[in-house]
Amino acid sequence: MWFLVLAVGAFLVHRAHAPAPVAALLAVPPPVEAKLAVYFLTAALLRLVIHDARVAALRRKARRDARRARPKEERPALLDVGAGVGKGVAEVLLGADILGAAIATLAAFFRLLWRSTRLDPSELARRARDRERKIVREGRRAAACIAAVGLVCAALAWAPWWQPRLPAQVARVAGALPGIKSAVARVTHPGRP
Repeated sequence: MWFLVLAVGAFLVHRAHAPAPVAALLAVPPPVEAKLAVYFLTAALLRLVIHDARVAALRRKARRDARRARPKEERPALLDVGAGVGKGVAEVLLGADILGAAIATLAAFFRLLWRSTRLDPSELARRARDRERKIVREGRRAAACIAAVGLVCAALAWAPWWQPRLPAQVARVAGALPGIKSAVARVTHPGRP
């Protein structure tokens, strides 16, 4: 997707003229190659910023998973819930603190839920491998996009050289097509004239 956006931008830069105030300041208008070179460098910088943002997001997820994999205190979670409920009941009986009992019970349940989010080490290893593959794939995509936009910019910069030759080449290929068709027909259907 980024290649298409940046390639369309290269076509627009190629066709764009300098604004009147800028053109008045310049003794000679900038060549097309200079405009396309500046555009290419800007597009490459933009694509690298996008690459860095995506890789940073993947690395943040890896750090989060690493935190989830660390062993916590090893008390059984149900013991915590039982202690929380018991503490809440004791608070209600001793001081009639219903809000404190509810908070203690909720805290115990939240600790139980928080502990249940720990992941299996094999699942964490699989996620880490997938993330590394995604990081490598994103680097390849960024490099391919930058190279392709560079080729588009080079083709547009060399357009004055190849555009006059293109119609003659197309006409020569189109003129050769009937001969190619008849040769293929003779080989595939030898009995027909």
